[in-house]
Amino acid sequence: MSFPLPLAVRYALAGVVLTLGLAGCGARDGVRLSDTATTVPTETAFALPGPGGPAIVNIVERSFSNATQQDIFLFTSASTPGQNLMRVQLFGPVGLKFDGTKSLGYSSVRAGDIAREMRRELPGVVLRQSPIYMQNNYGPFSYAYGRGHGNDACLYGWQQIRSPDNARTAFQNQGTIQVRLRLCEENASEEKLVSQMYGYTIRGAFNTATWNPYGAPQSVDPAFGRTGHPIYPKVDDIRGNLMPEVPAERVRPAVRPRQVVVAKEKIVPIKQPAPEETIPLPTSGDMKGIVVPSPDCVSQSAGAGQCK
Repeated sequence: MSFPLPLAVRYALAGVVLTLGLAGCGARDGVRLSDTATTVPTETAFALPGPGGPAIVNIVERSFSNATQQDIFLFTSASTPGQNLMRVQLFGPVGLKFDGTKSLGYSSVRAGDIAREMRRELPGVVLRQSPIYMQNNYGPFSYAYGRGHGNDACLYGWQQIRSPDNARTAFQNQGTIQVRLRLCEENASEEKLVSQMYGYTIRGAFNTATWNPYGAPQSVDPAFGRTGHPIYPKVDDIRGNLMPEVPAERVRPAVRPRQVVVAKEKIVPIKQPAPEETIPLPTSGDMKGIVVPSPDCVSQSAGAGQCK
């Protein structure tokens, strides 16, 4: 024997059935991708490796309510397990679009946190932190160095870029940049790996006037332009301006003036022609035997013997 259900109960059951049906229809729409973690082109990297460093392979960008993080994967040829990586975190005003997302935990550089990061990025590799104070274009940094598998050399570097607390206000010098570098390379020296901490370039920033983790620019040295404060160039700068030395084998010998030897021409005296012989005039005695014919005799066609 069945009893009719109250009207309120029937309406409640109908609502549950309708909700389950809508949920089933929504599940058939496919997987929805989250926009908090995306792959971005290499041209949008927040930082670039230094000259001679490994090439960028891929970039995964994650957005949080208070920061944006990029995992910049670098070319790796070492046998040590893991991927070379530069992680850059920019803390600042990301915009209202990510207000509902989770925030990225911020903490200043601590020895315990760095040790956990090294064990996660380089498991099984013994690293020794450098006791030397170092500073690049963005401020102080530090690193740990060790030997990986085979002939690999490995480095884990870290740096925080943040303006001094006395310079931070609500309207200026806000924001922080965290940088981590995991790098392994076969047959690489410690000096070569550390050079990547000196040579990388940050090119990402938030487009707002209050975000400036670098602090105020340095003032000019008050000694510039003042009398009594001579400034001398460094020895290396002077040496760099010297004329380059020319190797000995490239030095040309001194050019001597060419002596032109002119052969002496043998002068042959020209033989003067003999003086013409003078025919002496006949004397009076000789002229007696000379007969000069008359004109009549010359005009005649007869023989000369008949002329007188």
